[in-house]
Amino acid sequence: MKKLSALVLAASVIASPLWAAIQTVNLSVPGMYCASCPFIVKGAIVELPGIQSVETDLDSRTAVVVFDDELTSIDDITFATMNVGYESIVIETPAIEAGS
Repeated sequence: MKKLSALVLAASVIASPLWAAIQTVNLSVPGMYCASCPFIVKGAIVELPGIQSVETDLDSRTAVVVFDDELTSIDDITFATMNVGYESIVIETPAIEAGS
């Protein structure tokens, strides 16, 4: 029984990265008004584990974040922006219909 438990544990540890996925989230950050705001927002997000890239844009007041969902979550990202004083809201992207 101990061998079976050890085998199941080993298999789950090895297989868990297979379920991880690189995700992209688009955020509205309406509080970004000055030239330093995007740098503050980006700095807060890049500190999180699993962040691949962050692009912030002052003109559109948005951030595009690419991250490993095995290591961090959208909630973690929005919490990080809130901790530095910037509310962020996920921008829903419409699904593209086949044949459009």
